[in-house]
Amino acid sequence: MSDKWSTGLCGCCSDCETCCISCITPSVALGQQNKIINSGEFCSPSCCLYSYFGGLPIGCLIAGCCCIGPNQTALKSKLGITQSDCLGDRCCAVCCQCCVLARMGRELKARGIYSMEQLNGQLPATLAPSNMTMVTPK
Repeated sequence: MSDKWSTGLCGCCSDCETCCISCITPSVALGQQNKIINSGEFCSPSCCLYSYFGGLPIGCLIAGCCCIGPNQTALKSKLGITQSDCLGDRCCAVCCQCCVLARMGRELKARGIYSMEQLNGQLPATLAPSNMTMVTPK
């Protein structure tokens, strides 16, 4: 695919489901993405810190520097995205957490990646069980 993001940082309207999950329950979005990006772990120590401090001003700094920013950097590296934000990954994640989470979620969806194995190239990007058949309604 491309070396650029498929959507912009503020392209939330292109996928309302991902936007809602990222804005209403950002710790869930972070956990889902963490599971794909970082060795299949839904919850990491940094994710737990984010959940605990998320509502506090210090939570924005912790999340951006320790959770979301590093995940964005890792995802960009694995997908070959060279496009950078004007503030950098960590600073952008501190300022616009929900937007960064939503964009990472949209990018994974756009590339058909729903598991760590797909991201690492161990499985094809789209999985369809071979034993499935179409059933016509009666």
